[in-house]
Parts: sequence; C-alpha cells; structure tokens
Amino acid sequence: MKESNKISAAYIEELENKVVDLSLKLKGKEFELATIEKENHERIRKLVHNLKNPVGVAYSFSELIAENSEKIPKNKLDKYIDVIKKSTNFSIETLNTIANLNRLKSPSFRLNLQKTNYCEFLTARLNEFNAEITCKNIVITTAYPNHAINLNIDKDEIALLIGVLMKNAIAYSSNNSKIEIVVTETDTAIETSITDQGIGISASNLKAVFNEFFIVNTYSQDNRNCIGLGLAIASIILKYHKAEIKAHSILGEGSSFIFRFPKV
Repeated sequence: MKESNKISAAYIEELENKVVDLSLKLKGKEFELATIEKENHERIRKLVHNLKNPVGVAYSFSELIAENSEKIPKNKLDKYIDVIKKSTNFSIETLNTIANLNRLKSPSFRLNLQKTNYCEFLTARLNEFNAEITCKNIVITTAYPNHAINLNIDKDEIALLIGVLMKNAIAYSSNNSKIEIVVTETDTAIETSITDQGIGISASNLKAVFNEFFIVNTYSQDNRNCIGLGLAIASIILKYHKAEIKAHSILGEGSSFIFRFPKV
C-alpha cells in the first residue's frame, strides 16, 4: 500500500510539473502573440501614414487633369503626369517592401539554401546598378580574395540584402564619389563591407538604423522619399543565415555596412 501511495504521489507530482511547464509555455505564447499583434498594428499605422500623402497627391493631380485636360499647357501636363508617376511608384515600392517584411516575418518562412560562389554572385548583383552609378558618376571599387568563396545562402534573399545596401549607398552619395566593396576571409567568417562617401549618419542615430520605419533623412540625395524598412529587412535576412550586420559612420563623411557570414 505504501509503495502504491508513493507511486501515486510521484505520478501526481509529475502531472503538476507538466501543468506548470505547459502554463509557462502558454504564457510565453500569449506574450509572443501580443508582441506580434502590437507590431502588426504599428506596421499598419505606419503604412497608412506613408501612403496617405502620395496616394492623395496622385489622386489630386489625376482629378485636375481629368477636369481640365484641354486647358492645361503641355509643359504643365507633363509635370503633373511626372508627379503622379513618382507618387504611385513610391506607393508601389512601399507596398512591395511591406510585403517582403511580412513574408520574412511569417512563421512559415524558410530559406532556400544553395552552395554559391559568393564573389561571382556578388559581382553579378553589383552589375545590376550600372545605370544608377553611371547617372551619378559614382566609381565602384571591389576587393575580393584570390580564391573562390563558397557559401550556402538563399540567393534571392541575399540579392535583396545587397540591393538594399547598394540602393542606400547610391541614394545617399553625392555625384562623383566612390563606393568600395571589400570581401575578406578570416578563420571563422566571410565578411563583406560596403562603404560610401555619402552624407553619413550621426552617432545618436546609428544605434537605431536597423529598426523598422526608422528614418534618418526623409529624402535621399536624389530627393527620393525614404520608407525606413530596408535595413530592418537586411538585418532579418542575415539573422536567418546566422549572420550579423553592423554599421559605422561619420556624419558628413560616409557610412560602412559590414555583414559577416559564419563559416560552417
């Protein structure tokens, strides 16, 4: 009988421990859900804020054209159409960026890792910006190791990452400047730095540049609107790759963004 009571007590204690464990896990999930809901609410609020002005501008100018198209001189009509085009392009870009952010934050998101010659891949991606750098007479310099660097990466996501960093570097650089891309290999990691000679970021702002919707300058050097999501997306992509990114900058002198893939 005593042995039976001991077994029952042990069984009850085991059940109680499991209940406590499940309760703690439930509280953790509740907190996680509350955090996601808060993030989504804030994201939607910021999305509406970012879209309200360009959509309103596009609507106003299109209404003006519709009502007075025969009376508007061609030079003014061309300007109105250009305003509509820029406003709608910004709106589409904002929606696409939000879609990428939500895709990356989805619980079902998974990387599609492929063994990739990293420097060849990087060079091909950089070549996609030839038109932009030619327009601003920006010189791109690269320095890679003499041997092939093979990495297991999701090529689509890393292409998005490099696109974010290069678009920022070009947008915030003045004409006739330089952007330097350097790939180095250490015993533990493959490191890539993208360094520009642009407007730079203050020390007080540098800590927050990877936060969602954080904007240092509302407009770039090209007078283009900024959304403030690119670096947040870059950071998430690298976390999935178990990689890291950091930023160095001197206001008025330029910025460097350095990301490191660990060697496996």
